[in-house]
Amino acid sequence: MNKRMNLLGIYDLILAVGAICTGIMMISSKMVFSIFPREWILKVPFESWFVPGIIAIVVFGLGNIMAAFFSFKKNSNRPWLFSALMGGIFFISIIFQVIILGEWYLATLEFLIFSVIQISLSVYCSGAIGNRI
Repeated sequence: MNKRMNLLGIYDLILAVGAICTGIMMISSKMVFSIFPREWILKVPFESWFVPGIIAIVVFGLGNIMAAFFSFKKNSNRPWLFSALMGGIFFISIIFQVIILGEWYLATLEFLIFSVIQISLSVYCSGAIGNRI
């Protein structure tokens, strides 16, 4: 079980670093985040990438750091649960993004896959399917 939890914790940290780096790029308007697409202005409550960048850093960056902490913590009760919660939030946010914007992007599909992997690893670490393998 310890190796499984370490794998989940490492995956959580990778997601956290990705979210924090992406959030920083959004806040500083670097690379693809230099302009907010005009067609989105009427569909979302934001006028720039600043607020979504803060959300990425706080919710997904710090949230996944906390999930990793619980995954690495010894004698923790249900350490996989916070990772599953973060994966669920990630999954739901991507689904809402597609519904609100009415469009799919390559990054949308990648993020959806990342969230499914996080949820699957959490289920595997919970023992629900891990004990059968």
